[in-house]
Amino acid sequence: MTRSWYRGIITAVIAVGLLLTQVGNIVALATTATPFGPERFASDHATYVIDTKSAYYRHIWESAIYAWNKTGAFHFKQGSAAHAQIQLSTASQSQSVSMGQDVGLTDFWSRNDYLKSVKSTLNTQLLQEYGYSQSDDLHVAEHELGHTMGLGHNPSKRSVMYYRNRDEGIQKVDIQAVKLRYTLPAGEAS
Repeated sequence: MTRSWYRGIITAVIAVGLLLTQVGNIVALATTATPFGPERFASDHATYVIDTKSAYYRHIWESAIYAWNKTGAFHFKQGSAAHAQIQLSTASQSQSVSMGQDVGLTDFWSRNDYLKSVKSTLNTQLLQEYGYSQSDDLHVAEHELGHTMGLGHNPSKRSVMYYRNRDEGIQKVDIQAVKLRYTLPAGEAS
């Protein structure tokens, strides 16, 4: 009688342990998935223009575009200044002050949850002041491009979309989020 009671307790403890492990895995997956908002472009591609005079930061934006294009999740194509959907720039001194502690900032305008115009700006003054390396600058540009596609901030430090990221490049969770964002209709968020 005692043995069957003891086995029952052991079985229950193991079952609860397995259940908690699975729930923990689900929670971990949920917190590391890169979220996205309801806004998106009409398709998984958009045109851009880089309007900085700095050859260095032009190269940073171009490298970030190359990195995202290489994933196959979204395609950025160079467009004309008058018709580009995305404007990539660097902050002027006055813009830098208004950006506060943000090393990058993305603003967008949408209609019916479709992105119409997006502007991403790198705060070069802060990037330099904080001693960001070329690799750090690239990750900030990749992060801002994530916003241009509709991605939000990821709570995980292992995502390019972590809100204070400078160390991580584009990760699988970020690529999956872009693919899902452009599979689901505009208006749906994660």
